[in-house]
Order: sequence, then structure tokens, then C-alpha cells
Amino acid sequence: MKDFVNYLKAGYPALWIQTSEDSRAVATLASQAREKGFKTYAWDCQAGIREIGNGYSKQEPDPLAAVKFLLGREEKSIIFLYNFHKFVKSIEVIQEIQNCVRLYKTQQKSVIVVSPSAEIPIELEKIFFLSSFELPRKEELKKVLEEILDSANLTHTIKENEKDEIIEAGKGLSEFEFENAIALAIVSRQKNIKDIVLEQKKQIVKKNAGLLIENNEEETMANLGGLENLKNFCMKVANSPLSRGVLLLGVPGTGKSHFSKALGNELGLPTAALDFGRMFGSLVGESEERMRSALQTIDAFSPCILRIDEIEKGLSGIKSSSQTDGGTGSRVFGTFLNWMQDHRSRVFVIATCNDISQMPPEFLRAERWDAIFFVDLPNQREREVIFKIYQNFYGVKGSVKDVSMDGWSGAEIKSLCRIAAMMQCELREAAKYVVPLSLSMQEKIESLREWAKTRTIPASGEVNIEKPKTRRLEQ
Repeated sequence: MKDFVNYLKAGYPALWIQTSEDSRAVATLASQAREKGFKTYAWDCQAGIREIGNGYSKQEPDPLAAVKFLLGREEKSIIFLYNFHKFVKSIEVIQEIQNCVRLYKTQQKSVIVVSPSAEIPIELEKIFFLSSFELPRKEELKKVLEEILDSANLTHTIKENEKDEIIEAGKGLSEFEFENAIALAIVSRQKNIKDIVLEQKKQIVKKNAGLLIENNEEETMANLGGLENLKNFCMKVANSPLSRGVLLLGVPGTGKSHFSKALGNELGLPTAALDFGRMFGSLVGESEERMRSALQTIDAFSPCILRIDEIEKGLSGIKSSSQTDGGTGSRVFGTFLNWMQDHRSRVFVIATCNDISQMPPEFLRAERWDAIFFVDLPNQREREVIFKIYQNFYGVKGSVKDVSMDGWSGAEIKSLCRIAAMMQCELREAAKYVVPLSLSMQEKIESLREWAKTRTIPASGEVNIEKPKTRRLEQ
């Protein structure tokens, strides 16, 4: 955390440090404060109050007593309050903080909440200064790695470039998680410590209810027919630190979701999926906290691909959010938009959309995305390629000419081959069980195509965007 001591010297009476590494945060910040002459104390509901770096301790489980503890202490004193988000919603605690900070401000005293949550009660939002304690930097991870290797007498068995790869893989892990991963690799006699560290990294995504790790192993560009423009563009930009991501608008079943996994596999990047629907909770502030937590997890998981399927469903109701949910949807949406614009982590977002009418206009403006692509139904050449891929995969006999597939999506061609394989029948027979969306959704697809002509880049074929027609003003 930058400028921590300056906040203390300036008389900030209440700080809120968001971190999942409370012990490392307190040890680091307390050391900085003591160097500038501050007395440092810590409180938790089990151990009570203790002076950091000294023998003083007091069994005091009462959170109210912890807040006012500094009233009887010398100037330039601070107290770290562990997991205080569990107590700070009490009106008694809120009032005690409000009463104490008026005095603390003039005496260079501070109460410092150390918590994994950033949810500050509205009564205290103007009192607390919110900051975050950064995850370990490369040099800190290197120190941890070298200490563990030295204790295991393995320092000279791992080359410097291998150490660099392990440290790079460990970015986004807490010190505790990084230590555990290396220790596991050593005791299990794994030669590739980097792989164990990356597996540990996947755990942080698995623990987040709104995120899912995708299995990319079977998905490649080779078994994804068509989409040449989209493939070429993303293969060039996805690894750039300047990239943001792409929005894929199109007909259901045209390979939009498949593409995100294939891209991750081709680039050697893990793919995570964000479920907007699971961001919303029943308690006040819970939805915003879930979104912040998910985005922080994704930042830590980078470099990666982030897939958001049918994003319009997650954003539905944003326009009427103030009337239907008290503005929760709008705030969650705003949190995501701010992250899209401001994040510096190497996360390449691939969002898919089937119904553009449900998308808020601010989501489509320039600089939200590197590009917006329209994924149409495959043309004849692409249908032949897709059919060949699934014919080989399912071991189906026959020819693409056996069935008229005009207007079929890639998913429908796959379904045809799968049904033929299951029923052990000819393609013509299997085709009776496939009803293409181009028949049942003809008007909607045509409307989508018309909208996309002047606003998106075709995922396949020649890039030739029509200019919107404008009326000349009469003189």
C-alpha cells in the first residue's frame, strides 16, 4: 500500500485495508509505522489486544473496547482490527467509531480495519479511507521461492530461467498460496514446479462462485470451421498488453463460445467464464461485492481469456434497474464497465451476444472493445469444412451433398453428425430430427444482419462495412 505512513502523519483517523493476506499486511504496515515512531497494536476477537513487537497483551473480545482502546494511549498510536467487517455493521460499533475518530484525528491516532471485504457501512463511508494491500510483487515471490529451495537444498538444481517462469506463474497468488504450491511440488517430487503453481492459481477461480475454469484441451482452431477474420484478429492482439477484448454478436450455435476456448488453447492461456447471473445476491451490497470479488480474482488469474456467454441476459433490466431493484443492477453493471476501461491486467475478454436489443448503448461505444464482430450462419464453403470436422469426429459415412444444409448453424451440423452416429443411420434420416433456427427465427436473424451491416466487422468473408445511410439536409 503506497503512502500508508503519510496517511497516518496527515491525521487520517480511520483506514480500511482490503486484503486476503491480513498477517502479511499487518506485519508490513506495522513495520513502516514503527519506523516513523508510531506505537502499533492489533486486535482480533479471539486473542484480544496486543502490542506488535512488544509483550503487552490484553484479553478483550469486545469490538467496542477495541475501537476506543487508543483513547487512553499516547499520541501516534494505531490499532489494526482483524476481520472487523463482521462487527462494523452494528449501530453501537458505528456510533463508537464516529465518536472516537473526532479525537483520533487531532492526536495522530488511527483505527485500521483489515478485511477481505470492501463493504463499508454507508454511515462510515465518509470517515474511512479505503485502500487495498497489493499481492506479492515479483521480488517478494522470488525471496519466498529461494528461501524454500534453500531449506530443501534445491537451490542449485533449478536454473534461473526456470525460477523466472515459476515466479511469473505465481503472480496473483498470495504469499501463503505460493508457499503451499512450491512445498507441494517439492514433497511430491514434481520436476515442473511451474505446473503446480499454475494449478494452485486455478484454485482461486474455483473458489469464486461466479467464475468457472474452462477445459480447453480439446478445443483448437483446427476443429473450428470458418471465422477467418475473427481468428486472425484475435491471434494478433490477444497477447498484447494493450488489448481489451472482443464482442461477438450473432446467431446462436455459430461457434462463438467454442471460439474462446480454442483461442485460449492456441495461445496457451487458461480460460475462465464469468456468470453474470450469479453476481446478484439478496442482501444489500452483496451483488456489488460479488462483482468486485470476481473481477479481483480474474485480475489475479491473469494472463487469461475471460468468456462471458450471452452477456445480454446478464445485463437485462439495467435500464429499469432504479425501479425494479433499487439500482443494484446499474451499480453492478457500472462496476464491470469501470473494470473494462481501467484494468491493467492481461485479461482478454470475449463476450457473446445473441440479442443486441437488450444491450445498453454505453456497452457498445468505442474503447470498450478492440472490435465488435458479427458471426453469421456459415456459408457453403464453411459448412463443408464444419461437416468434415464432425464427420471425422463421429465417424459418420456420407457426403455433405446428402442433405441440404443451407441456413444451418455449426451446432446444427454437429447435431446432425452426432444423431447419425447414435442412430447408426444415414444423414438423410438423421436430418429429420434437426430443425434449423434459420426457419424458426428467420425475421430475428434478418433484423440482426441488417443492424450488423453498418456497426460490426464480419467474422468471416470480406471485411466491407457499409456506411450508414444519411439524409442530406435541404438548403
